[in-house]
Amino acid sequence: MPVIRSMQREDLPSAAGLEERCFTVPWSEKLLAKCLESPLDQVWVLEDGGEIAGYCNLRIIAGEGELMRIAVHPAKRGRGYARELMEELEKHASENGAQSLSLEVRASNLPAICLYKSYGYEIRAVRKRYYTHPVEDAYIMQHRCN
Repeated sequence: MPVIRSMQREDLPSAAGLEERCFTVPWSEKLLAKCLESPLDQVWVLEDGGEIAGYCNLRIIAGEGELMRIAVHPAKRGRGYARELMEELEKHASENGAQSLSLEVRASNLPAICLYKSYGYEIRAVRKRYYTHPVEDAYIMQHRCN
């Protein structure tokens, strides 16, 4: 049974490994550690069988939330883990006064876009050539919190 909990320092190597597997421009372990130290960020991990199968990072500033990162190990996808992480961050955002949530996503990442749309996110803008490796547009998606 998967468990979601706050990320701890000892989780940083596993989270950095997920970054390497999931993103073409991965965050470093040092950058992930800064998220743990920031009063603006909340970071969760999803454990499955004692291993970190996914994680997400939410930042809230002045009533605005931003989904900074969400990652699920490629071998663990299709089990609803991204949805479980989304539930946790949506709940936390509402409980902590976020009036809206936003995120950036690669225009070609259709599974992620479908997930976000299922939570009421809508495409609000396009950032041309935002991503590198490969160069690609980013959609800025947003929704109002309940």
